[in-house]
Amino acid sequence: MEPNPTKFYHLHQFDTRDFTNNFFSPQADSLFLEQAVKYPLRTLYTEFASVFEHFREITVLKFNDDCIKELDKWRTSDPGACDWSHAVEFMAELEGNSAVWTHKEEQLKRRIKHLLKCDVSAENLVDERTVPKADCLLTAWILETISQDETSYCNNFKKMSALLKLGGHLVLIGDIQGSFFIVRGHKYHILPIGEEFLRKTLEDEGYSIVFYSAVGRNAEKQTTNYEKIVCIIARKVRER
Repeated sequence: MEPNPTKFYHLHQFDTRDFTNNFFSPQADSLFLEQAVKYPLRTLYTEFASVFEHFREITVLKFNDDCIKELDKWRTSDPGACDWSHAVEFMAELEGNSAVWTHKEEQLKRRIKHLLKCDVSAENLVDERTVPKADCLLTAWILETISQDETSYCNNFKKMSALLKLGGHLVLIGDIQGSFFIVRGHKYHILPIGEEFLRKTLEDEGYSIVFYSAVGRNAEKQTTNYEKIVCIIARKVRER
């Protein structure tokens, strides 16, 4: 049976736990987990490790109520929370000190000071009076899932970029030529974008690309489709 007509994760009911278990947990295919979790973490550690230690306050923005609920369970160490220990332990291994991964996880939880819902249909994603501009902005697999077409992708990028200080760094992780992912039989939208479009969007919006890496899909997975996963670090050099 074909999945239901394509949905948008931020507009329709979405099972965050099933999504996490199937794509980002140890239950996921090992080859897919290598690309979806270890590849981005390895890239961030190699290019940005010393910087992250200086971030004392983290604000997390989500577009979906269920995502907020599940992340808050993890942040407050609820026994029913999704298990992210494998990701934290891998990051600690990269640092050469895997024995302290539990300390790293608790430290990360304490640094999350705000967990907010944002509205992609509004002029501003959040109230800028309550959320100061950030030194670093990390976005992972968001813009291509909330944007219907390339025009809305660019508009959503502008809204997101407004949250970053001039001179700050953007870390962008996403799919190249993705088309869908499936959660509990429901098919969710991914906007297929190319590398040239992505580079041009960054440059047009005032960013200088510091680091760019893309890896081809290494695992066949029936519940999603994409050609590459991309990791980009870019510096905001001018305001639009």
